[in-house]
Amino acid sequence: MFGSALSNHREVAHRMRVAAFGVDGYPSLWLANLAWNVARWIDQIAAGWIAFELTHSPFLVALVGFYRSMPLLLLGVLGGAIGDRVDRRQLVFSMQVVNLACASVLATLSVAHLLGYSELAIGEIVIGISTAVDWPSRRALTADVVGREHLTNAVALDAAAQNLSRTMGPFLSGAIIATLGWGSAYGLLATLFVVNGLLITRIPRLVQPLTTKKPKAWQGLTEGIGDVLKDQAIAGVLVVTVVMNLLFFPFQQLLPVEAADVLHQGAIGLGALAAADGFGSLLGTLGIAMLVDRRQNGILFLFGCIAGCIALVLFTLMRSLPSAVGLLFVEGIGRAGFSAFQATIILRNCAEALRSRAMGLLTLAIGVSPFGALEIGTVAEMIGTPNAIMANTAMCLLGIGLIAMRSRELRDA
Repeated sequence: MFGSALSNHREVAHRMRVAAFGVDGYPSLWLANLAWNVARWIDQIAAGWIAFELTHSPFLVALVGFYRSMPLLLLGVLGGAIGDRVDRRQLVFSMQVVNLACASVLATLSVAHLLGYSELAIGEIVIGISTAVDWPSRRALTADVVGREHLTNAVALDAAAQNLSRTMGPFLSGAIIATLGWGSAYGLLATLFVVNGLLITRIPRLVQPLTTKKPKAWQGLTEGIGDVLKDQAIAGVLVVTVVMNLLFFPFQQLLPVEAADVLHQGAIGLGALAAADGFGSLLGTLGIAMLVDRRQNGILFLFGCIAGCIALVLFTLMRSLPSAVGLLFVEGIGRAGFSAFQATIILRNCAEALRSRAMGLLTLAIGVSPFGALEIGTVAEMIGTPNAIMANTAMCLLGIGLIAMRSRELRDA
């Protein structure tokens, strides 16, 4: 009877174009990733708003994002190398223990009215270090669990979970801060890390091909990077990721300033802006998961980046909340192509034994975002937040266009 039910479950999953959910262990991983990403967005919105209320400085608000993102640049590749040498499942679980401890301390300090900018910055550094170690192995776990057959579907579904979290996390964070205060946001954050850890323990233990002969850590790291970068499509994805994280995504660090100073909104308005972005991305990635053939990966990856940039430029011209929300929704739909195909192209093109190191390189590319945060914060102090976001996004659009024209391997990925 159980075997028949499992067979029916998998058959339904295939008919719904969510075949990855029929693979043992993937539903638990998907839910764990959802909880982790909701926690990330609650943290980003809460930290940005708290930094703004403490300082009222666009630069210091962006600096909090720098503290959170800098470990991705410093430790992302090393975290990937570690993930290829140990049980990725256990590594991800241990990082939830670190996150839980950090969120609990921040919640306690907030309730005791002792949370200042310095304590907030230290907390963001700790969470950033955990993310740098966690992220490569968490992404590689998807390929370990579902295999190559369902990889495109699984990564698109993961992107859908990430974008669902971009809707849930900001809205929850803004509403909780507005009604219950800072401490409650970090209390919810701690709860989500507990849920995440429990779900990770439900994933089968033997989900990755561990080689019996392992090179020394540094040798394995350097050789793995060289092998991954030989693929021109992977190299193209990494270059696009660098451009997007330097020039496009730093606008998220300034959303608290945009909400308060430009649109004259509070924490709930900030949550609505970020949630609209996430809801658009959610719809876009769900459509990709159900409708898109894998042969279109490269083109849609580039098209999504370009469409997202155009919508964000128009967003900077808005001065009312409804129009701003609408354009961030459109921006999210466009950016879904970037979210859905970024990891898919890399995981599909690299060898199984190099998955965590390949994801470590992706984490390194994402890790340039601290410099984008510092740059946009500095520029916003000089010319204003909307003008800073517009200038950065216009440069990003130009860069993506040049890459699209020059990289045939990426277009054909």
